[in-house]
Amino acid sequence: MSDSIQALNYDLIWNDSLADDLRRFLTKRLKCAEAAADLTQETYLRLHQQNSAADTQHDNARALAFHIAMNLAVDYQRKASVRNRYLVAESIDAIAETPSGSQTQPERILIAQQRLAILQTALDELSPVCRTVFLLHGVEGLKYAEIAVRMGISVSMVGRHLAQAMLHCASRVGE
Repeated sequence: MSDSIQALNYDLIWNDSLADDLRRFLTKRLKCAEAAADLTQETYLRLHQQNSAADTQHDNARALAFHIAMNLAVDYQRKASVRNRYLVAESIDAIAETPSGSQTQPERILIAQQRLAILQTALDELSPVCRTVFLLHGVEGLKYAEIAVRMGISVSMVGRHLAQAMLHCASRVGE
């Protein structure tokens, strides 16, 4: 296929309307316009690479573009979840290591460090889904519906996981 014909076919596949639709879709899913814009651009690049490499025309390029965008969004959310998990662990470690003022007695510092260690252990004992729900709600401040969309579970399951995590952590810290 000649380059001019391939460029013409690709212009028929990718247009401003598709880019806007993808950006809106990703913004709704990710709750972040900047990340949505980045993933829209990445979708464009991957669609172009796939179209160039295959030398075939896809029957429904719009569906393919949304499929690529969905996969990129899932990857982005997984990476964000891992990143948040490590940031929370680092924050807990930093809080445990720093005294909270000159009025604090050494015993209080020790007790606070011990409680934080217990809380970290309790969080580690939770299932990954339960822990993620707890951190998304408690640390990031997301609402149940937002967590449900992000994790692909029902709102009632978000509530159950959150209740389970809170009970578990409270029982461990209270022991």
